[in-house]
Amino acid sequence: MSDDPVATNTTPPVDGGEQTELTGLQRWLKALFDRTPWGKRLNRQAESVRDLHGRVDRVESRLDEVNDRIEGRLDGVEGRLDGIEGSLRQIQAELADLREDRVAVQETRLDGAEKALSAVSADVVRLRDEVVPAMVGRSDALLERLHAEIDEVGSLTERMLRREPLPAAAGTTGDGADLYRALADVQPELLKAFRGPESEIRHRLEHYLEPLRDCAPVLDLGCGRGELLLMLREAGIEAAGIEGDPAVVQATRRRGLDVIEGDAVEALRGRPDDSCGAVTAIHLFEHLEPAVMAAVLAEIRRVLSPGGRLIIECPNPHSLRVGAALFWIDPTHRRPLMPETLRLFLTGGGFEVEKTELLHPFPAEQRLTGTPADDELARRLDELINGSRDYAIWARKPENDR
Repeated sequence: MSDDPVATNTTPPVDGGEQTELTGLQRWLKALFDRTPWGKRLNRQAESVRDLHGRVDRVESRLDEVNDRIEGRLDGVEGRLDGIEGSLRQIQAELADLREDRVAVQETRLDGAEKALSAVSADVVRLRDEVVPAMVGRSDALLERLHAEIDEVGSLTERMLRREPLPAAAGTTGDGADLYRALADVQPELLKAFRGPESEIRHRLEHYLEPLRDCAPVLDLGCGRGELLLMLREAGIEAAGIEGDPAVVQATRRRGLDVIEGDAVEALRGRPDDSCGAVTAIHLFEHLEPAVMAAVLAEIRRVLSPGGRLIIECPNPHSLRVGAALFWIDPTHRRPLMPETLRLFLTGGGFEVEKTELLHPFPAEQRLTGTPADDELARRLDELINGSRDYAIWARKPENDR
């Protein structure tokens, strides 16, 4: 072969290294190799490598640019963080000053307010637990006294207007009418002494309210001061009363109660048939003679509607303290009325007796003490002496009684 200028060509390395000078034979061998399948494959791989190197160079260039931009932004972020840290230090310093100055002042004021509030709370508790109950108790006592005096003055005024005789003086002789008039003058005091204060009577009558709620209208015989009528009115139950003492009637009417003045039998005769849903007689029948009691029961049966209820309450003679002593304190009582006797009057008068209940036991401190609980004789003796003070009999007019 001649010296061909091609013999001096150089061939770039496949791996991207330094170029290598090729001789003529080498160039001829290379050209022959390039035409073989292996040469073609190798050339393609070399082209791929060169292309990959180019792409790597471009990526590295881009990375350098991104790195420069990130470094620039980090510098800006660090500057802003420095500013934020400075602001935080300033805020912390201001908070420290506020805590040392203004917060301390506010804490002092709060301490003072707490002490003042404690003092006010103590005053409120004292007012609630001591002053107000005392004032309420005193007011209740004064109002009760005023109410009693008003009733007394009203009674005296009514008697003066009626020109009724004054109570009989000591040593004065007279017939039974004079004695009755003398007792009538002190009837309010008898009610106060023997029936107890109004608050106690209202407490005793409370258990009658619910059974009477669906029995309107209710007629209360011998209503006295009107405690049951007041309770029925407060409960929204229509009710009226019958009372024989004129002064007591006027006192109850001043309280806005519907009370008829007169004898029980005569007042009942003035009412229509089947006009009452219930009739009550609280401590009335022990004041009546047997014939009058039978007449009253007959009139009650007439004015009651079919199925109407009758409630009678009397002192309990089975208790020796009541039958032998307490019953006779009231001079207007006729004779003790045994519950068995009253039941006979009721059944004989056409009523259906529902039940008999014992009421108002004596306080525990007044009963026999110091006896063993299993001493049956002592228990029965205590029951005989200190049995319940009152009893009540519940009866109804038969449904088919028309």
